[in-house]
Amino acid sequence: MTVLLFSSFTRTHFNKCYEGKSSKDILKRVAANALMSLLAVSRRAQKHALKANLIDNCMEQMKHINAQLNLDSLRPGKAEDGVIKELSIAMQLLRNCLYQNEECKEAALEAHLVPVLHSLWPWILMDDSLMQISLQLLCVYTANFPNGCSSLCWSSCGQHPVQATHRGAVSNSLMLCILKLASQMPLENTTVQQMVFMLLSNLALSHDCKGVIQKSNFLQNFLSLALPKGGNKHLSNLTILWLKLLLNISSGEDGQQMILRLDGCLDLLTEMSKYKHKSSPLLPLLIFHNVCFSPANKPKILANEKVITVLAACLESENQNAQRIGAAALWALIYNYQKAKTALKSPSVKRRVDEAYSLAKKTFPNSEANPLNAYYLKCLENLVQLLNSS
Repeated sequence: MTVLLFSSFTRTHFNKCYEGKSSKDILKRVAANALMSLLAVSRRAQKHALKANLIDNCMEQMKHINAQLNLDSLRPGKAEDGVIKELSIAMQLLRNCLYQNEECKEAALEAHLVPVLHSLWPWILMDDSLMQISLQLLCVYTANFPNGCSSLCWSSCGQHPVQATHRGAVSNSLMLCILKLASQMPLENTTVQQMVFMLLSNLALSHDCKGVIQKSNFLQNFLSLALPKGGNKHLSNLTILWLKLLLNISSGEDGQQMILRLDGCLDLLTEMSKYKHKSSPLLPLLIFHNVCFSPANKPKILANEKVITVLAACLESENQNAQRIGAAALWALIYNYQKAKTALKSPSVKRRVDEAYSLAKKTFPNSEANPLNAYYLKCLENLVQLLNSS
């Protein structure tokens, strides 16, 4: 019943209540809020909105607002707040319409969402609220949508307001704008900081976006992160955001190469693995785990004794997830790589492997009932066999 009402509402009354009305119109605000709520909870509502050309209409409205803001920038005084409010509503409608809906995302791609946002970027930079909403929209748009991620790397040209010059030149792709924002983010603006890294974590799964990240030298900023001092044993929230980004980058072999090219990155990750964070305690270990699987990476990993020590120590950890990560990483490192066999046969590593395997067999006699325990035993069993072979 709700969706039927929505369908009728979208196709007949929404235009009357919303389009062409002043931003101060109460009925317009009520209509927009009602539509946002419906789009957030109903997939059928999104479908009807798509058929009613809501995405195209929002895009046209955003283009009109951009032209209006550019025109206002040539006149004395500040841009009208009502125009900014209309832009905010349009982006929120788009955000909810695109949420987990690939068909709507394709429509937004065809309607040139990213070039429009790029043209609006100088104005978005001036308003924290607009920035949060635009980053939310981009997070929704890029989630599990490779074509959308790639679209951020495209060059898009457009006119920018005269007043934007004091903020510096606008980058020739929205991807570079995002990287610049993440690099210059004030630490006190934690909400925007978190959202921009969430967006980058989405983009890091895209081959095209990883290429832009590599060419921009953005990852060098990771090396400048400060470790906790004194009695503080917890990593900062910014460090955790960086580690989550690096974890997504490390999911592909091209990203792993980017990480290993950073001088001192492995040593820094090793140091970070000693500290705690209640929500994400194993991120450095997971990054090590991923890079161990590529044959091209194995010599560099093996040459770093600190990494090997950390992975071997995982087998004695009280955290079962850390045990599994360490065992899987060591097995991946030694698999089909004779030099790793020789290096890992050191007494300290071999002793830990043997003891962990002996304890696991006693602790998990019926490992088949739990796939994670079964996999852990399989990792240890293969490690023992490989280390005992000639």
